[in-house]
Amino acid sequence: MDILHTVLLVDDEATIRDGLKHMIRWEQAGFRLLGEASNGQEALHKIKQLRPNIVITDLKMPQMDGIQLTNIIQQQYPDIHFLVLSSYDDFDYVSQSFKNGALDYLLKPTLTPTSLLAALHKLSKKISHRQGTISEEAHIQETLNRYLAGYEEHLATIDAYFARNTRTHRFCLLYTNLRYFHTNQQLFQALKEFTEDDDALTALPFRTSNHDAGLLIAFPVDHLFLPQLRACITTLTYTEAEAFFSLSRAFQDIEQLRERFLQLKEKSRGQHFFYKRQRLVLEPELFPYIASERFDTKKFLRALLDNNFLLGITRIEDYFNEMILSNVDPVFLKQQAGSIFYTLLSRLEEEFPTEPAFSQIKHTFLRDVAAVRYLEDFSDLLLGTIEAIRQQLTPLAPMDEDDLLVAIQRFIQDNYTKSLSLSELADTFHFSYTYLSAFLSAKLKMSFSDYLKNIRLEKAKELLVQSDFNLSEISEAVGYSDISYFSRIFKKEFQVTPSKYRRMNQL
Repeated sequence: MDILHTVLLVDDEATIRDGLKHMIRWEQAGFRLLGEASNGQEALHKIKQLRPNIVITDLKMPQMDGIQLTNIIQQQYPDIHFLVLSSYDDFDYVSQSFKNGALDYLLKPTLTPTSLLAALHKLSKKISHRQGTISEEAHIQETLNRYLAGYEEHLATIDAYFARNTRTHRFCLLYTNLRYFHTNQQLFQALKEFTEDDDALTALPFRTSNHDAGLLIAFPVDHLFLPQLRACITTLTYTEAEAFFSLSRAFQDIEQLRERFLQLKEKSRGQHFFYKRQRLVLEPELFPYIASERFDTKKFLRALLDNNFLLGITRIEDYFNEMILSNVDPVFLKQQAGSIFYTLLSRLEEEFPTEPAFSQIKHTFLRDVAAVRYLEDFSDLLLGTIEAIRQQLTPLAPMDEDDLLVAIQRFIQDNYTKSLSLSELADTFHFSYTYLSAFLSAKLKMSFSDYLKNIRLEKAKELLVQSDFNLSEISEAVGYSDISYFSRIFKKEFQVTPSKYRRMNQL
């Protein structure tokens, strides 16, 4: 005996519901009416009670309209299919209902027994197909989940499933972590729609007890599905803004599955930190983590104990500038920042107990650095915190002149390759241009521009003798973008051209 698919009618007009009830011979057509409801709220109560296969619903209703109803059905009862009833002027409602999962719509003014039966039979085929395959897919999916979680499972059933559905295929893995998502419903609905929209693909979703999730995808050789996948993920981010995925390289042998999965999972760890605006990253784009440079704690603490706080801040800047440009594990990067700034700000609290700003900066920084999600925001947080500390510190602890000179010379040594100016130097150390110009002239016995020129030209002499760089590269490396200007001042200073100096001093 054939199974009758069950139906619930939802419309606020009793005449419409009565008309539908008597429009066709439901049971002879393969369907059974379970009941009716006059609005979305009543419908939800009956759906929970009766669990129909199909809901036929009006769109415009009081209390809860059809759009709200279909959205809740999609989220809470994904196995229930629905048809919507509309009028000629309900286009926007119909469009939204299709986004919520409606498979068809029926125009009330032109509704006939034939059109109603056609829509119902279309749904019936989909339901029957799903019921016929759900047990096999559920079994295979559970096998996949267990295998990826580390259990010993036979892969023959998974391989056979893909072989039946995709000829001459290759595999790849789409991977994410469920911790990125507020709810799992939107994720798996998006993955389902992606695979259903591309008939050339066969895919199994997976979800392990370790919060790993994604798709095992089988696709024909040379089939390009990446644009559709990017579009799917972009749509998902409208509701799940933190969604982040990585896509593995293709592989041919199902026996490679666990190895490829573990590799992709490890490579993906923490990678969202580097991709604030990119939601899907291919495996070759994932950054390999490298060992970080050790922070020179001894010199840093010496500067703090000597109350040379600006020098201590400069050491922090130098260290994190290098760290940010390197591929450092985000967890370690944030831990280092928390530890180093805690030490600095605790020392400032100790030295200036009547200044509450340092305590507030410390509290805010430690809270924000723990929560920061992206490298770009991490960098902005560090720069903003350093600037706030400098602004508070400058009027409290004017630097000793000798210490100031050392800090300025060190800054120039670290930045001579850039377009460095006295104005930038004055801004960095919070002094007026006029004061700093006079201070440097008195201490260095020369102007700032002459001192900078000497540093650059001495470095140029070193590169001419010890490197294979050409003159243009050396000019650029020591801060001169114009090679002819570099050559002129070099000759003026040393009475030989850079080329001749190189010939004279090479072994």
